Amino acid sequence: MKNRKTIVAMLMLAFATTALAQQKLVGGDISMLKKYVDEGAIYKDRNGNATEPLTLFREAGWNAMRVRLFVDPSKASATHKKEGVIQDLDYVVALSKSIKEAGFSLMLDFHYSDTWTDPGQHSTPSAWSTMSVAERTTAIYDYTKSCLQQLKAAGAEPDIIQPGNEITYGMLWPSGHVYPNGTGASDGGTWDNFTAYLASAIKGCREECPQAKIAIQTEMHNAGNVVNYYNVLARYASISYDIIALSYYPDFHGTLETLDGTLSKLEQQHPEKEIMIVETGYGFKWKISGSTFDYTATYPTTEEGQRKFAADLVTVLNGHERVTGLYWWFPEDSLFGLVFKANGGEDWSKQITSGYWNASLFDQETGRAQAALYELKNFLDPASVGGINAARSAGNAWYTIDGRRLNGKPAASGLYINNGKKAVIK
Repeated sequence: MKNRKTIVAMLMLAFATTALAQQKLVGGDISMLKKYVDEGAIYKDRNGNATEPLTLFREAGWNAMRVRLFVDPSKASATHKKEGVIQDLDYVVALSKSIKEAGFSLMLDFHYSDTWTDPGQHSTPSAWSTMSVAERTTAIYDYTKSCLQQLKAAGAEPDIIQPGNEITYGMLWPSGHVYPNGTGASDGGTWDNFTAYLASAIKGCREECPQAKIAIQTEMHNAGNVVNYYNVLARYASISYDIIALSYYPDFHGTLETLDGTLSKLEQQHPEKEIMIVETGYGFKWKISGSTFDYTATYPTTEEGQRKFAADLVTVLNGHERVTGLYWWFPEDSLFGLVFKANGGEDWSKQITSGYWNASLFDQETGRAQAALYELKNFLDPASVGGINAARSAGNAWYTIDGRRLNGKPAASGLYINNGKKAVIK
């Protein structure tokens, strides 16, 4: 009887451990993958073997993917189209279906524009440009529901939904243009307009996909703005969300220490929210175009430098109990099999994008996966090599098995990490 009880307890512990691990997500925004594959790009694993990319990502330990959606990307500028603004609903349904069929969690990123949205641009879709604020509020609700209905019909229901991309400064400019300090922008935008749009989008998400979590994304350009933004957002009872989603690119947003401090403040002020890094990246040959911060003394633009950045980023994130997601942006960028011909010649007319992105996880000249791609899995398993290091494990710190730091020794039974070693609480 004792042996039987022991076996049952071990099975229950194993089940609980698996459930905990599934709470954390690691992967990438692979919004260009379908286009690259359709055009004939070849992806290779670390050993140089050509591999179906979703299979390769799965074998590398990833379990989640993110896909962006534009309202009508045919209306985008030629420059933006060449940068990757191509994801209309038909494209997104097809790519999302393949992601879900491969067993990945799916995050859907609504841009609510015909082109890129980020802190410097949030143009209103052309089809909504002449509408009143009230009409636009209804339009965003109807559009959100319609898109989600079509994804569900295709078997591609998202698990996480972003109602807006990098909305630190609002959405649907100029009427929804705001500042993170709670004031409206000088072009006539107001927080009332912005939150009306956002609440309407969230309402559509909740109604169509009640199991999905809602993520509100900002970026780390100004750490103070990030903290202020979510505090202002908390004043609006109409805004219901589950995840604080951040973009963090060291080439623009500074050191890992800055990120670490911002995460701590967000955890302290919004302990009920999960936190995810939904965009990040670092180069292995060149710096990202337009970069404003030089981190190369710490992380050279080499394959090893990129891997070390990924490893240190994982260590920082695994030191925060509420951080549950990590996504690399545009990891699939690769010219191999397109520009580079088998005979060594080049045909640049086949280039898919304009080459502005220098933080892929594949070597563009060989198609071979970079070491950083495999490093990211340690976000899910901090007990493995590359996980919680000695600095993070010092001071009698306790972590869940999926890497979330606890406030002291846990009371609940289970498997934990204490001082860098696995420990069982009975």
